[in-house]
Amino acid sequence: MGNVEHATLACPKCGTETPHELAYAGRLLVVTTCTRCGRTIERDVRARYLADLRQRLASKPQRMLRRFRKHPLGFTSSLPKTVPSKPIELISEVKLVWRAAAEARRDD
Repeated sequence: MGNVEHATLACPKCGTETPHELAYAGRLLVVTTCTRCGRTIERDVRARYLADLRQRLASKPQRMLRRFRKHPLGFTSSLPKTVPSKPIELISEVKLVWRAAAEARRDD
């Protein structure tokens, strides 16, 4: 589902500050869900997500090289675990973005 974080926000349905789950795809907030009433707000961020993804993919080699130079042993030993997980994370992000876009269009 992408990265999920928690924050206390004002819920328009509950009328008070309640805990919310914030789902991110990359660096973009895609879905906000009130944990009390379940109200969900989805955003159509497809265009911004594709631009963000393009930038993240372009900068990935530099970021990997920087990590390798700082911690060569730690970087090398983490590859068997991190390399297979990246495509799964990417698929999860894309599903989240497209599902939220469909819901946002339906709610309009």
